Amino acid sequence: MVRNPLLFFALVIVVALLIQVISISGDNSQAYTRTINQAIVLDITPPFDTIDTGIAECFMDALREAESTGSLLIYRVNSYGGLLDAGFTIGDAVLYSKTPTVAYVETKALSAATLIILPANIIALQRYSTIGDMQPVMVDPLTGQIQFINEPKILNPIIEKAKTYASRSNRNQTIIEEFVTHALTINSSLAIASRVADLEVENFDELLTTLNGAHVRIGDTEYVLNIDRGMMKTFSCSMRSRIISILSNSYIANILTTIGMLATIFALVSGKLAILPLTIGMLLLGLVGTGFSANMVSAFLIILGALLLALELFVIPGFGVVGVSGIILLTLGFALLPVYVPTGVSPSGEYIAVLRLYILVISLFLGGVFGIVIYKVAKVRRKKPVEFLPVSKKGRAIDELKPGSIGFVVVEGEYWRAVSNEYIAPGEEVIVEEMLENGVLRVRKKTDNH
Repeated sequence: MVRNPLLFFALVIVVALLIQVISISGDNSQAYTRTINQAIVLDITPPFDTIDTGIAECFMDALREAESTGSLLIYRVNSYGGLLDAGFTIGDAVLYSKTPTVAYVETKALSAATLIILPANIIALQRYSTIGDMQPVMVDPLTGQIQFINEPKILNPIIEKAKTYASRSNRNQTIIEEFVTHALTINSSLAIASRVADLEVENFDELLTTLNGAHVRIGDTEYVLNIDRGMMKTFSCSMRSRIISILSNSYIANILTTIGMLATIFALVSGKLAILPLTIGMLLLGLVGTGFSANMVSAFLIILGALLLALELFVIPGFGVVGVSGIILLTLGFALLPVYVPTGVSPSGEYIAVLRLYILVISLFLGGVFGIVIYKVAKVRRKKPVEFLPVSKKGRAIDELKPGSIGFVVVEGEYWRAVSNEYIAPGEEVIVEEMLENGVLRVRKKTDNH
């Protein structure tokens, strides 16, 4: 018999809490199992195979879609590499991904392209493909000369980052360090033997077959891959990311920056300020390739284009260079408009993508129409004026014409004042001899001979 009911009740509560804590701890030690049937495939292959800011942005979009739909992300790589910052952006995104990722190397993945495949849950290599050669280089923008970097201050962060990526799946960190320090390059067979990669396959179809049944653990979730090919989707990069990739090309960036700067100086010196917005826009597009924020450029182009279009429509009569410049800048600004909108913010990313497509189509249509109109107007202005003179033309007397008096005649449908040195009755045919200074015609009777 319990002598103290309160003490007994307290002991019961403590035991119940202990049981609950033990139960929770036991559940955390076990992984939840989930089957993945869907897959999103992203191609980092020619012609857009350089690891740059545009590719990094496209990759982030694809990864966000894979995470939101619970899909496997497969990124197919065939690249010589690219920019280190873009490589870190992609690598970090894969490292912290909430959905399984598979990197498939098709032919080659060198330099920054090797960096982005290291944190993937599964690395698959096409037979005879090559990876490695991660030693950083610096390219002289003027001469194009390549200089290898051996400074520990630069190499050590890259090595540590690559090792961190590799540690996710217990890959061979010694080989990976040599990728950076000695520009080591290995083929697919050696990569498998060295525990740098996981699978060696003949082609992409064999990869999909091999993946089925594979297990990937992320946190407390065990993912079982069972990809249904009918539920596999190829991800299409946005127009914005493709434009950024084009502008990131060093040659294109240098050309745009140089032409924009020289044209701006020419416009200011010559006083042709109408073309100044276009030259500034070209200069800004060139700066995107040097790392300037594409979002800032997009906002500036949209604001400037809208101001120019409003100025042309409401202030300047007619439609000319200012209006065309406004349409061009608006089109480029909306093309660079960011697509991604954080979850919970309205409107959605899909809505903005569709809206931007409509705006681009309308802008191109209006630009084409106004271009044709301007071309026609310019063509008419270049023509020499045609002067109509009724001399030697045939006509007919409307009034009675007497010597010294003025009456009306009609010549080719037009009414003219006329005089004659002879009498001409109304309705008789006349011939115009000359036009006098006051616009009066001198006429005579039409004879049978003339």
